[in-house]
Amino acid sequence: MSVLASARRSSANFTTARPAMLACVAAVIGGLAASAHGTVTNGSFELPVVPTSSFATFTTGSTSITGWTVVGDRVSVISGTYVESGITFNAQSGAQWIDLTGPGSNQPSNGVSQNVATTIGELYRISFYVGSATENSGVFASTVDLSIAGGPRVSFTNPTTPRTTMDWQLFTADFTATSTLTNITFFNGSSPNNGLSGLDNVTLQVIPAPGAAALLGLSALLAAGRRRR
Repeated sequence: MSVLASARRSSANFTTARPAMLACVAAVIGGLAASAHGTVTNGSFELPVVPTSSFATFTTGSTSITGWTVVGDRVSVISGTYVESGITFNAQSGAQWIDLTGPGSNQPSNGVSQNVATTIGELYRISFYVGSATENSGVFASTVDLSIAGGPRVSFTNPTTPRTTMDWQLFTADFTATSTLTNITFFNGSSPNNGLSGLDNVTLQVIPAPGAAALLGLSALLAAGRRRR
């Protein structure tokens, strides 16, 4: 048999086997994704709906902010069209965001907490935005503290302080799950004389292990080969 004929036969065998390989890879990747969990409920604080150009305050223990439990004294969900002292307190995502200081409170214990489903041993990345602005009567650079699984509070500060609209800065934190439920709690990390600790667009994603990344690459190569044929 000629080398060319042998090569054609090998190619045909690979073509026949490729759908099964793709199915296998897809099943493995699908299983990895399904087992990882990691979804934040109401991460942009769109529920409950706050009347346009206003805010709603929720006190300790409240579960009225869908998916979240209020800790500390109080927090406020703000409509993204709310204006005060010449500043438009715009949302980073959607129509609403949350101020962890709480009106007239500014306690460091103020915040919101949520338990998310996780898989033990999986690596996760939590992403969120901190909103900041400035005016003369007690609004300036915001700080939000994050505690994961009851661990120490870690501070994230947005130093940008515009005077007309809020600035939002993205932050991330990685952790390895040690339980099937992982608590994430955001606290007011701003100083006692600062009336702003803006938080919005909280998301959680799995960081694939090297083996999963290799499977994703193999799947892409096989799919590309199928398109060329």
